[in-house]
Amino acid sequence: MAWIARGKDDSGYVQETPNGQTPSVPALATHRGELWCLWSDPSGGLYYAVGDNNTFQARLPFPDKGIPVMAELLGMLHAIIIRETGDMVHYVYDDFNLTWVSPSVLDRASGFVSGTNPALVAFHNKLFLVFIQDSALYYSNWTLNPNDETAEWTLPQEVSGIAQVGGIPALFVLNGTLHVICESADESREILGFAYASLEDVWNSCDDVSEGKAASGVSATSYGDRTHDSCAESNIPFVRTQYLSITKQMEAGLRFLDLRVRVHADGQLYMYHGGIPINYPIYLKFEKVMNETVLISINNDDVSGKEPPHVFYNAIKAHIEATPLYADGSPRWIAARETVTLGEARGKAVLLRRFHPDEALPPNERMGIDLSGWLNNNPDFILETPDGVTVNLQDKWQYSEIIPLAELVKSKFGFVSNLLEKAAAGPPDHWFINFMSAVGDPAKKGEIAESHWIAVGAHSKIIGRFVQGMNPTVRKQFPLGVKTRYGVIAMDYPELPKDSDLISRLVGTNV
Repeated sequence: MAWIARGKDDSGYVQETPNGQTPSVPALATHRGELWCLWSDPSGGLYYAVGDNNTFQARLPFPDKGIPVMAELLGMLHAIIIRETGDMVHYVYDDFNLTWVSPSVLDRASGFVSGTNPALVAFHNKLFLVFIQDSALYYSNWTLNPNDETAEWTLPQEVSGIAQVGGIPALFVLNGTLHVICESADESREILGFAYASLEDVWNSCDDVSEGKAASGVSATSYGDRTHDSCAESNIPFVRTQYLSITKQMEAGLRFLDLRVRVHADGQLYMYHGGIPINYPIYLKFEKVMNETVLISINNDDVSGKEPPHVFYNAIKAHIEATPLYADGSPRWIAARETVTLGEARGKAVLLRRFHPDEALPPNERMGIDLSGWLNNNPDFILETPDGVTVNLQDKWQYSEIIPLAELVKSKFGFVSNLLEKAAAGPPDHWFINFMSAVGDPAKKGEIAESHWIAVGAHSKIIGRFVQGMNPTVRKQFPLGVKTRYGVIAMDYPELPKDSDLISRLVGTNV
């Protein structure tokens, strides 16, 4: 693993000398599949350049002077400039006219003033700005109203009561949580870390995720390696489907878990995905979500047929029965064959059984809502369980034909939106389970192989541009209503792109 020089030549210079010289930290952002760089040259002028994975184009003048930061929010590129006077100016890039427009000077009297590098990032459909003023760390956020396209910055507030901070703050999203790190202004110059709690709109002190000491400021890329206990965690790209751990998924509001399991010779259960072993959550903890319900779909990942169905069925049954009870003796699982009310299911896991039953058991003694009749790779089908539960399903996940990424996303979006519309208008007692995930054959289909590309997006070599994935496509193109039932929506990488608010929007539609 190594960094490779990209630029005009092997030196890696972004521009020909002296056009690429800067005495300060440049700003970087991705926008529409391209890398944007904005910097101040030694004379004080601001310039920007657009590039790809190889080279940057010639620089262009920016219509202001000062310290720059950039971030993309919902397809729009934003820049904040701190002028020599300390004033902050907000710009937006006009992709149609190819120019920076709408300069708005933030209200100095309200506290928008700084003399050092700020930090800017998109998170949950908002721009978050962090800056240092008089050795204290402040933040503000900017939200676009989609109805009338108006927006405003919230009044600056202190990130914490710690008064002595310095250096250059850094904002980044890690496992679905927004973090800021900065340098303490005392002799230790330690890195201070804070995590943003969205519901409370506060920052809480957290461990130094950078795993190091500051020399002079910190970088948004200076944090250490992460650990993941997500069921779909793997370093194999065609196996991984998410970065969030089970705990983080719960905290983000996700209430449907899709588990692929195998039973080993020792009788223990292990998580798999397509025959590849992955990590296993020991058992769900509901202490922080006592009023919530979690739907857990379990499927047998072993399709060889070497073992009769009762082996897997009884292994799952044994583990469910061995799950620790609550202090009052009530179970953590509901294994009823029919739909129960939310009141009955609060603080519990509801079993959706995709695996076949123990055929020796009579139907009225079998556990879970029976989804064993699931049709593989089907874009629209209705499953009637033996107990009269109606489940509408969309699970078109495999594209066997050679197809460009853009066409795959278009096709998959059609299937997803079709079931979303049916769920909104369908009978209230019917289930609707809608998978946004898909994948291609990595050996034959090249461009469409990885689930990450389909979920988030990627640069298409076939058409020569960036293609939005399913997550941003659904967010931007499907008209999500307010207080409308859309059913269960299963996603790969649901927290991505990092500025996405798709999870919160979907949660907010719940009736």
